[in-house]
Amino acid sequence: MNTILIQDTLCYLNDVNSRILNTPTILLDCGEANLFAQKLETVSRNIEKELPYFSNRINFLRSILFVNNRGYCGINPFVFGQVYEIFAALNNINNSNIDRWSLIHPRISNAAKSLYLDGHYANAAEDAFIAINERVKGLFQIIRPSDKVPDGDTAMTTVFSTNNPLIEFCDTSSETGKNIQKGFMQMLSGSMSALRNPKAHANIKLSADDAMRQLMFASMLMFKIDEAVAYSNIQEK
Repeated sequence: MNTILIQDTLCYLNDVNSRILNTPTILLDCGEANLFAQKLETVSRNIEKELPYFSNRINFLRSILFVNNRGYCGINPFVFGQVYEIFAALNNINNSNIDRWSLIHPRISNAAKSLYLDGHYANAAEDAFIAINERVKGLFQIIRPSDKVPDGDTAMTTVFSTNNPLIEFCDTSSETGKNIQKGFMQMLSGSMSALRNPKAHANIKLSADDAMRQLMFASMLMFKIDEAVAYSNIQEK
């Protein structure tokens, strides 16, 4: 859902609403009425996959919002009120989505947020895991600058190996430590095979919720890499 589009349309609705409150009736010329209708249609198309109920409702209300009157268009105030309430709700949903980003790792946010907000959900998720891959490859180069850099799941199993780790998440001398190292290594390796690679090689579509779940998972992994880098006393460039 396009945050700027929703907020701009809500601002326009506020302007129209102020005119309705100050006059018994309001007539728009045909040009402004057409612009108003186009704004509603644009929002409806933007949210039709993510929020189909709201999309269909906006389209229906748009069809009964205006009443032609000798070259001008009158606004049905009851219908306008319903349109306004929908956009107020959409704006609240957007604000909730914005709050979610405070929980996302900055590296993941930098890689994926703009794509996600523009509705490119699969690309956003893919770029999140690409960011993890590039960071781990960079860590390998720091530790072994003269060696060939592994990629994908091989990079994860090499850098966070359970037998000879280049970077440790914790003290691996105990059974618990070994299990923690193994678990996060497997999660990182699995994310490359199951989540990054398929999107890089196939036209996979994701819903907004599916993509956000993947971004949260990628964020958790990136925060764990932070912890491992600090524990292993690695100085990143």
